Amino acid sequence: MIGEAMESARFARTVATLVVAALVVGAVAARGAGTAWADVPAGHDPGDQSTLFVSPSAHPGHGDWSCNSAGFTTIGAAVSAARPWATVVVCDGTYHEQVVIPKPLSLEGRDATIDEAGVAPGFVVNLPNTPPLTIFAGVVVTSSHVEVGDFTIKDALGEGLLAAGLAGPISDVDINNNQVVHNDQGGGVPPSSTYFECAAHGQIPGDCGEGIHFIGVADSHISGNYVSGNSGGILLTDETGPTHGNVIDGNVVTKNLFDCGITVPGHNGNALDANGTPQPSVAGVYDNIIRGNRITDNGTLGEGAGVLFANAGPGTASYDNLVTGNYIAGNELAGVTMHAHTLPPGMLEDLNGNDVIGNWIGRNNAGGDPLDTAPPPAPPGTADLVTTGVLVFSGGTPVTLRIADNHVSDDAVGIWLSKAVTAHGLDDNSFDDVTTQVSADN
Repeated sequence: MIGEAMESARFARTVATLVVAALVVGAVAARGAGTAWADVPAGHDPGDQSTLFVSPSAHPGHGDWSCNSAGFTTIGAAVSAARPWATVVVCDGTYHEQVVIPKPLSLEGRDATIDEAGVAPGFVVNLPNTPPLTIFAGVVVTSSHVEVGDFTIKDALGEGLLAAGLAGPISDVDINNNQVVHNDQGGGVPPSSTYFECAAHGQIPGDCGEGIHFIGVADSHISGNYVSGNSGGILLTDETGPTHGNVIDGNVVTKNLFDCGITVPGHNGNALDANGTPQPSVAGVYDNIIRGNRITDNGTLGEGAGVLFANAGPGTASYDNLVTGNYIAGNELAGVTMHAHTLPPGMLEDLNGNDVIGNWIGRNNAGGDPLDTAPPPAPPGTADLVTTGVLVFSGGTPVTLRIADNHVSDDAVGIWLSKAVTAHGLDDNSFDDVTTQVSADN
């Protein structure tokens, strides 16, 4: 099944991610210690001011009080020189470097582009009995209290921007008003990539972590960004710890052609205890709000919903998230898609409480999803061109949620629910040019 295969592909990368997480902290420290201090102006104490400036035209003798007197030619050198809580202003220009932010600070772009084309990333993790593993994200945030705003971030093989809690969840990360374009090029570009995130699995094309990726991040914001031309758009996962309390709002997430617009999957098998009770301090993707975004035309060359909630397998959990006030249309799978597995007896996952309220949902499932058949799934090879607004599938795991106050238009099926799914609020939705408003196989 498409949804299950999509998350199985991600789950196959989870083990590598968890091993990496245990060792990346040391790699971050080592990298920071080796940053090029030769770029610091002569006689300049990097801690004697709260704002540092970066410009391609900077010279070591400059006073570093404005873009016209910038003291740093690389972002990495300024970040390394900055004291915690400082502001690094990156002036007009294109910067071919990987940027790692391991301390609280604000990174402010002024017509600045971080372009990874041709950059050999320096963020490397050494694993036992394994070749060195390079993290290909263009910008890597590993600290709480970080803001990255007003940049163009482009052409990274991995994530455009990765924020990761490696020794525990990080918080108060604000990613705002950036253009994150043509990153996450694992969808066959290049097909020989060695980055573990990019591996393809069967018919499912690889992705490299999407345009913006939060792992183990809490109480943070992704707002006002334009996210386009990546394999996938925005991704929230929990490999290294819980990802919760985040607000994803006011973004344009469009034409990320190989994967979903916004993906909210549980990957960590420790999110539930043996009784199926959530362990929110350990793992899980929960209490996130996806609000006021424009999510269009994603996954059209691969497989992607507008917004996807799913889990990787037993013990994983993506729950109590809210999708509200978004415009969702033109995506390859259903506008909002949820998928719970068929699990062996005694195995549990949690996909409850992912409420879909007050959205405008147009024509979606443009590529066809064989789940929305009666009974599901359709036999292999069956063509399915049924357009669908909201789809919630469970292979047997009980799922309870609320779908209310949405306007769904131009679909064959407005809301499709499989067995084991209980949805409240269905009578409160409105429909326009929808053949079957609600299809509930219960």
